[in-house]
Amino acid sequence: MPKVVKISVPSLEELLLIEMPKLETCSCTSMRELNSCLRVLKIKNCTVLKEFDLFGNSHEFKIELKSWLPRIWELIIHNCPLLLVSHPLPSSSTVSRISMSGIPKFPRIDSRSCGSLTIEDRFDKFSDNLSVLDGNILAFHNPRFLTKLTISRCRNLMYISFKGLSQLVSLKRLEIVDCPEPFGFNVPPDHALPSLEYLEIFSCGITWQWLSVILQHAPALTELNLKNCPELESLQLNSCTTLQKLRVYNCESLGTLELHSCTAMEELVIRGAAVCMLRGSQSLRQLRLHASQYLESLHLYSCTALQELDIWRCASLSTLVGFQSLGSLRRLILHDCCGLHSCLEGLPEQDYELCPRLEFLEISDFSFLATSFCKQLTSLQRLVISGFAEKTTAEGLTDEEERGLLLLGSLTELQFAYYRPLKYLPAGLYRLRSLQVLDISFCPSISGLPDLPPFLEELKVFRGSEELKRQSKSLVSSKLKVKIDDQYVS
Repeated sequence: MPKVVKISVPSLEELLLIEMPKLETCSCTSMRELNSCLRVLKIKNCTVLKEFDLFGNSHEFKIELKSWLPRIWELIIHNCPLLLVSHPLPSSSTVSRISMSGIPKFPRIDSRSCGSLTIEDRFDKFSDNLSVLDGNILAFHNPRFLTKLTISRCRNLMYISFKGLSQLVSLKRLEIVDCPEPFGFNVPPDHALPSLEYLEIFSCGITWQWLSVILQHAPALTELNLKNCPELESLQLNSCTTLQKLRVYNCESLGTLELHSCTAMEELVIRGAAVCMLRGSQSLRQLRLHASQYLESLHLYSCTALQELDIWRCASLSTLVGFQSLGSLRRLILHDCCGLHSCLEGLPEQDYELCPRLEFLEISDFSFLATSFCKQLTSLQRLVISGFAEKTTAEGLTDEEERGLLLLGSLTELQFAYYRPLKYLPAGLYRLRSLQVLDISFCPSISGLPDLPPFLEELKVFRGSEELKRQSKSLVSSKLKVKIDDQYVS
C-alpha cells in the first residue's frame, strides 16, 4: 500500500506492516487490549514510520515494562530508521523469535527460542554506533532460559553492564566478536555468570583487567578462546580451576601466561602469542604451539598425562626439558623448529624406553632422524616426514639419517610428503620388516623405488612422477595393493 500515511488497528493477535513507504503513524483503537492480545508483530521497510502507540512513543497510554506484550510469540522490526522503540525487549515466556535491525537506539538483535541471542551493531546509516550495552538492551525475553549470547561488530562499544548479564543464570556460551575499542564492565555481583561454560573473545580491545572480571565471576567455565586481542598483555588464570580448554591465537602482546592453578586443563593451543616460557600442567593432555616466535623454553616435567604435543614454526625454542616424564605421549609433531636439534641430540641414553607409548611422529627435517631422541623411539608405529614448511635442498637422506630411520624397527607406516627436491628413498628401506604401508605424496622428483620391505601390504603414490607411477603399477600383486592418486590399481 504505497500511499497509506496513517492506519488505526483494533485488538489483534497478528499485525504485519510490510513495504509501506509513506506510513508515518500507526495508532490503536484500544492499546491496552492490543498489547495484551498481540502474538505476532512484523514491521518491515516502513522507512518513514515515526509513531506507534504500542511502543510508548505517543502521549496516550503508558505501559508498565513488566506487562508490555505479555503474549508475544514473534517480534520482527527491520529497516524502520525513524521508529523509536523506547521499551526494552518484551519479557514474555512464549517468545519464539525476536529480530530487530535498522532502527534507532537499538543495534541489530536476533533472538530465537533455541536460547540464542545475537546483538550486532552493523555500523550502517541507521546505527547509533552502540557504545553502551546496558540493561535496556539486555532486558530481553525470558533471560533465565537464554543459553547463548553473541555480541558482534559493536565497533564503538565501551561498556557492558553486568546488571543485565547477571540475569542470565542459564547462559552457557558467550561470544564477543569484532569490538576493537577497549571496553570494560561495572563491578558485578558474585557469580554473575554461574552457568557460563564457553567464552570466546575475537578481535576485541579487551585488556587483562576486564577479562579477569569475567573470569572471576564464571565459576563453571571450561573453555576459553582468545583471538586477535592486541591489548591483552597478561593472562593469569588463578580463578579458573574448572578450565579444561584454552586457545590463544594472535595475541602479540601477551608475554605472561600463568597456568599453575588450572588443575583441570586438558587442552592448550597457543598460536602467534608472545609467550617466552611455558610450564605445562599435570592434567594437560594436548599441547599445540604454532608460530610462537618468542617462545624459548618449554618445561614438561609435570606433564605426565600429555598425549599429544605439536610444535610448529617456533624458531626460538631451544630448551625442551622433561621428555623423560612423557610416558603417556602418543602423538608428536615437530615442524620448522631448528633450535630443538641440539636439545634432542643431547638427550642421554635411558635405562628405560623413552616415550614408550609414542605411536605417531611427524618431522619436517631429515636431520631429526640422526638425533639420540629418535634413535630411542623403539615403539614408534607411524612416521611422517613432511617438508611442507621447509626450504630444504636435500635429494636424499645422509648415511647417519638412514641409520637412524632403520633403527625404528617397529614402524608399520612410513610417509614422505611435500619434498620436491627429494630424488632418492633410503636404499636400506627393505630392512624395515614391520613396514606395512609406504606413502609417497607430493614428491615429484622421485623417479624410482628401492627394494621394498618383504611384508609391505600397501604402496601409495600421490602426485608423483610418471616414472614412479609406472614402476608402482608393475608391483601390484595379491600381497601388495597399489594406490595411485587415490585410486587402487587393479
